[in-house]
Amino acid sequence: MKKFFTPLKVGLLTLVVIVATVMALRTVEQGALGGGGTYRVHALLDNVLGVAKRSRVVMAGIDVGYIESIDLVGGRARLNLRIRDDVPLYRDATLAKVSESLLGDKIIDLSPGRDTAHPLGDEGTIKIVYEEKDFSEIFRTLDGVTKDIKGVTQSLRETIGRFDREDSLGGVITRMRDIADNVAKLTAQVNDTFDRGRYKIERILDDVAGISAGTRGRYAEILENVRVVSAEMRTLVNNLNGIVGRGEGDLKKSVGDVRATLAKAGKILDNLEAITRKVQNGEGTLGRLLTDDRPVSKVEGVLDDVSSITRPLSKLRIDLDLHSEYHVRQNGAKNYLGVKLVPKSDKYYMFELIDDPRGKVEVIETCTDTDDCTPESRHKEIRITDDLKWSLQFAKRLYFAEFRFGIIEGTGGLGMNLYFFDDDLQLKFDVFEFGKNEYGVEALPRIKATVLYRPSWLARHIYLTAGGDDFLNQNVFDYFFGAGITFTDRDLKAILYTTGVPTP
Repeated sequence: MKKFFTPLKVGLLTLVVIVATVMALRTVEQGALGGGGTYRVHALLDNVLGVAKRSRVVMAGIDVGYIESIDLVGGRARLNLRIRDDVPLYRDATLAKVSESLLGDKIIDLSPGRDTAHPLGDEGTIKIVYEEKDFSEIFRTLDGVTKDIKGVTQSLRETIGRFDREDSLGGVITRMRDIADNVAKLTAQVNDTFDRGRYKIERILDDVAGISAGTRGRYAEILENVRVVSAEMRTLVNNLNGIVGRGEGDLKKSVGDVRATLAKAGKILDNLEAITRKVQNGEGTLGRLLTDDRPVSKVEGVLDDVSSITRPLSKLRIDLDLHSEYHVRQNGAKNYLGVKLVPKSDKYYMFELIDDPRGKVEVIETCTDTDDCTPESRHKEIRITDDLKWSLQFAKRLYFAEFRFGIIEGTGGLGMNLYFFDDDLQLKFDVFEFGKNEYGVEALPRIKATVLYRPSWLARHIYLTAGGDDFLNQNVFDYFFGAGITFTDRDLKAILYTTGVPTP
């Protein structure tokens, strides 16, 4: 009997193990959620590398379902998800493929959405999908970036490194050096001219003041001496007349000649006395100069006027700026040469010359019908040249904001600068080309935004720039980065004092 029950027990145990194994495999196959109590949703992804069938689907880190199957639909991967019934999804639900670990395993992360009025329901499709880049895509992107950087560096090497080419930045720097030398010479000559003119005017005033003061002090003494000399001369003439009146013969003739001479001398003395009387009374040019303060006052007024003109010029600061921007989409450098006239610290006038890689565009419209120039009979011709563009602006600063207006690259425009961190960081905005673009086509205004970093530890001479140009017109939008250098006329003077002015 024992032999009969032993095989029976083994068979029952084997049957239980088989049933348990089948149930366990079914549970594993259907996932922890099983086939009941779930609903099905779909999502389309470009790449499901690292995602496998039966992978977990989580929400806020909690398992809410699993991947039932993966199908290929139109060259894209379709994920069929099983989600628990107690986890609702809405029409704006999002799906993200994220990494579970550094080994490359991926899981699906869901966000239910906020549009509770439109639940997704069974067989719904999640339309908002975010796919995390895998390492192969990142490497391909980095390879493209490396090629772009290589192209940029090669272009910069050709643009900056050649000082023998006039169309390169090196050539521009060479020309700028010549211009700076000429400006330095002109500044030195102007300063020397003002110094010499001021010295001569001061010397003239000193001479006039010395003459006036010395003459006024001795005037009474001089007139008294003239009167004494006149009286003594009259006495001498009377004595000689007495002597001559007693002469005879040749003596009478000789003395007669002497009498005539003395008569003329008497007339001369009378004229001299009349002149001194007029001078004393302030008559004539010399009399007015010695007795009237108005000529000296006029000279002093003229000098004050000259001083009022030269004083602002002596306080005027001249800033020279040279910077270059590399425009990525244009694959070219945009160069600027600017001159700032700064009469006060809170305002300035700025003039710029611009070498634009877009070129200077000239639009010419001609009419084929001379009687009626309708839009259909107009012929438009666009010419693009390498001519320089120019800007002329006036700027006024209020606290940390600076406002500009004037002509920007040949058209009317407005600008604003915002300063932060003791003027080390600057945000610059320009708006110009209103109504039509440079090709004469209706377009939105051209907006250019620039971030400028000018560190104080470099004495604010060197700065870096980056930004975007023409934001509102996406077909011509471009972004750029660059650098620049700026210096003042005081820097030029320091260079001249150190190196000397070159002479031909």
